[in-house]
Amino acid sequence: MRHFYPMLFFLLSFNAMFGQVNYSANDIVPMYQGHFGYGTNVGYYPKWTARQLGDIAIGNQVEGVAGVGVTTLRPALFEFFQEQWGYDFRVPAFEHYKKLGARDNVVFVGYPSEAHRDTNAYCPDYRSELFLNMYAPIWDDGSDGTPYNEQNYYAAYLYKTVSLYKDYVKFWEIWNEPDYSFSANSIYDETQAESWWNVPPNPCEFDIHAPIFHYIRLLRISYEIIKTVDPNDYVAIGGIGYPSFLDAVLRYTDNPNEGLLTDDFPL
Repeated sequence: MRHFYPMLFFLLSFNAMFGQVNYSANDIVPMYQGHFGYGTNVGYYPKWTARQLGDIAIGNQVEGVAGVGVTTLRPALFEFFQEQWGYDFRVPAFEHYKKLGARDNVVFVGYPSEAHRDTNAYCPDYRSELFLNMYAPIWDDGSDGTPYNEQNYYAAYLYKTVSLYKDYVKFWEIWNEPDYSFSANSIYDETQAESWWNVPPNPCEFDIHAPIFHYIRLLRISYEIIKTVDPNDYVAIGGIGYPSFLDAVLRYTDNPNEGLLTDDFPL
């Protein structure tokens, strides 16, 4: 049985000039003051529309639907979907959920379009699942009309997404189960040399097929972008199953050089 450790990270403030945050969750993590919510994933069920799924989950008195007692939702806003259908495509559904009473929703993000996916294979026969150009600057000088760097595809996607959906979302979950693994190294304890408690997960051992430092880079970009757009929202690590993965996320940085701690790549 897997145990999940979602909702781990960050709430702070930001520098107003370009929106860049000037401190991190190492400085402060305000406690969430809301109430526990009964939630559900709102997936794709071809016989039902997104609005109908909201009615079934939450209830809709106007339509005479009692609902099942759900108070919060966990839908997804993938980049590949929004690049095809438009970034505002799901706004009406989210507005409907809000009118039904859904609050403090979770949205998980990531999953690039083919054009924006990393072309590297860090594991033989498995291409990275993450974004291309993640190590490009997050911000630019704003001369093109946006504060983010369009060449950092993840930053651009996330800025547009959070800007559109921030009124409907409280928690932004970065990827879904990034540590999904069949490797015994994920569950070995510290006495085993190849345990994730001792070494970074091999890209072949877990679901994103990329160095864990790249996932940490996703978290860093997410923190800066989300806190810029809405500093009251929370940034959460993806629902994970292995404490050893969490330990690795916390002990390494986003430095592509083995996650080493430097001035350019702090914890």
